[in-house]
Formats: sequence, structure tokens, C-alpha cells
Amino acid sequence: MSFLKKTVYCAVVLFLAMGVVKGYLLWLDNYFGSHPEVVYAAAAGYMEDLPLEGALIWDEEVVAAPVDGTLTYPSSTPRRVMKGETVAVVDGTAVRARTAGYFIPALDGQEGNWVYSRLWPGILDFPRSVAAAPLGNGARLRRGDPLGKLVPQPQDLRCIAYLDKTAALERDISRGFVDIRMESDGKIRQAAVRAYLDAGRKFKVYLTLPFFPPSALLSRGFSCSVLTGEQRGVSVPESAVLLRGGRLGVLMVRGGITEFVEMEGFPADEGSFFITKSIDAGSVVVLHADKVKEGVIRLW
Repeated sequence: MSFLKKTVYCAVVLFLAMGVVKGYLLWLDNYFGSHPEVVYAAAAGYMEDLPLEGALIWDEEVVAAPVDGTLTYPSSTPRRVMKGETVAVVDGTAVRARTAGYFIPALDGQEGNWVYSRLWPGILDFPRSVAAAPLGNGARLRRGDPLGKLVPQPQDLRCIAYLDKTAALERDISRGFVDIRMESDGKIRQAAVRAYLDAGRKFKVYLTLPFFPPSALLSRGFSCSVLTGEQRGVSVPESAVLLRGGRLGVLMVRGGITEFVEMEGFPADEGSFFITKSIDAGSVVVLHADKVKEGVIRLW
């Protein structure tokens, strides 16, 4: 009997404890349901950021050694030269620029092959681009051997690339320009669209770039970001967004009442949701919408 009494006593205590815990959890759930965390919708902007990997194109001419001998360069880096300026010396014989432009004391083996007429037609992968290799001072050359290349100036630096097809990008292309940015926090600049092709899920574009530094000539490959589809709206944490009956919305707080408000938008970066319609900047919404019901709440 003593064992039975102890067992019953422990069971009663356990059930009472479980009841207290359950009651506390119900109270806690009700408390947080009626005292939810809220956030303010923040004004925000959004742009599609499309990666561009392309091939650079420019007009160039190979500079050859006039005589047999040892090569010497006045400068080992790409630079602007004037017409008649000495770009190299072979055994005391000066090699002069035929015209003003950029002289590159290096070769990549694609001279004469990497041209628009070969890269533009069709929908194919680009030939592999390799960095230009310098010959270096002291190299032994025979007459007619290439020692560098001259890129006449002025001329446009051009690029052929594939871009993911979007409605916003198609609008920009039809207007004749796209916005590009070299670095994530860099300046946005415009590149003119010379031509484009529909390549299924991508556009093949032929662009005129808004710059042409000598350093661009060290490689025929090119990468940047294309920015398009700028929109203005507001941003909220993703946890504030509900899917109810196939409709996206938030629980907006008006006075002491929460109300489901349908809106339009899409997930953005770093756990945020970009809203394009129905919600204004400064609107108060419930932070964890799936834990709160519509109705009366207390914010304090």
C-alpha cells in the first residue's frame, strides 16, 4: 500500500506540474500573439544585377622586327604613343609607331583571328582568351618576327557577350543602351548596343563600352555587371510575409488591430522581401506573421 500511495502521489504531482507548464505555455503563446514584434517597412530600391562575361574586340596591327637582333623596349607596359614614337629597338634600329595609339609589348597568339566577323555570327562559345605574354628585353628576334602590337586611337572598345534574358533587359536593349558597373560599389555607366540576337534564354549583345584604358589590352576577356529593371518600393523581413489562399500579404498594424493586406513583390537579398505594391514606407507590420492572428493586439 505504501508503494501504491507513493506512485499515486508522484503521478498526481507530475500531472499537476504538466498542467502548470501547459497553462504557462498557453499563456505565453497568447501573450506573444497579442503582443507581437513589429517592424517598419523601409523605403528601398531594387535593380536586376546580371553578370556579363564577354570578349573584347578592338582593331590592332602587329609590329614586326625590321632586322635580326636583340630586342629592347623603352617601356614594358601598355602605353599611349604618338605617331613616329619609338616603341622598341632591335640592335640599335628604332621601331616607330605607324600611327598614334596604344602599344602593347606582348602577344597572345590571337592577333588577326580574334575579330568581329569570327565571333559574332551564330550562337557559339567564344574562343578561349589567354593573357598576353610579354617578350621581354633581351629576346633574340629575326627580321619579320612580331615584337608587339599597335592599337590605333581613337577607336571604340567593343564587347560581345551573352546575357540572361529578362523583360527589363529587353526594354533597355530596344532603347539602344544598357547600364554597366565594374565593381559592386562602382559608378554606373552606359554601354551602347550596336547589335543583338535572341539566343533562346539569353541575348547575344554587341556593345560599345564607355572607356578604353591601355590596361584593357592585356586580356581579351571581360566581365562586369549589367543593371536593369530599377524599381522603387519598400523592404520588410521575409518573416513578415504570409501566403494565404494563394495570395501574398503582410499583417499590417492599424491602431491596435492587425489586418491581412495583400501585396505584390519578390524575395530580395539577405532575408528581405521587396514589396512593389500596396505597402507604403513607414507602414507597421508584424515581424513574425505566421505566429499572429488577425484581430486586436497590444504593442506595449
